[in-house]
Amino acid sequence: MPDDPANTMFLWTNDWAVGVREIDADHQRLCALAQSMHRAMLDGRSKAFVEELLARLLDYTDYHFTHEERLMARIGYPELRQHQRQHEKLRSEVRAMQARAASGEVTMTIEVMLFLMNWLRQHTAASDQRITAYMKRSSVGPATGSEQALVR
Repeated sequence: MPDDPANTMFLWTNDWAVGVREIDADHQRLCALAQSMHRAMLDGRSKAFVEELLARLLDYTDYHFTHEERLMARIGYPELRQHQRQHEKLRSEVRAMQARAASGEVTMTIEVMLFLMNWLRQHTAASDQRITAYMKRSSVGPATGSEQALVR
């Protein structure tokens, strides 16, 4: 059964869409992962769930960031290096949270929730939106035919 909207902290909104279907689908999966943490918190399972969530988040962001960075390289996105640094900063922050959780720190659930919320809202709405704006401004589409259909 879907989450009650009143208990949904991470609800995907089209305001976050960048206009590349695969990237948007990845972002929707990240949003769902964050919502699973919120659900665990509401159910009183967050302390046990936080280590699993951080591991899943790191795995999935590695997959997503690789895909997104390849797209930016193919289209000659001029802010690629800066965007990669943002991605690496997220990875570092998640690894640091993993180490804290593994050491037994149990009071970080709300911190992880706020971190996820801020990342999804700020990075997706700002940095990732600039990729699409660049593609539109410069009339640059993805380099491969299969990705051409992905751009709205």
